[in-house]
Amino acid sequence: MSSWLELAELESQCIQKELITLFSERLNVHVPSEETDLFKSGVLDSQKIVELMVLIEERFKTQIEIVDFEFENFCCVKRIADLILRRKSS
Repeated sequence: MSSWLELAELESQCIQKELITLFSERLNVHVPSEETDLFKSGVLDSQKIVELMVLIEERFKTQIEIVDFEFENFCCVKRIADLILRRKSS
């Protein structure tokens, strides 16, 4: 069981790194850490979140459903990675 958890955590960390790269290279914004609140820090606004959703769907080949569109799912890179993992496994 612990090896499954370790694998899931490793995959989450890889996705988090890729997300930070997406923010930097495609959205032209700096994310200081995986836990940074993306809304309070001004990294995400209504326009950038739409751009981010398109990039996530393209890069991770996963559909973001309307039910997933809650600010809690997008408040930080770690939460976005968790969402991607949930969508990929469903």
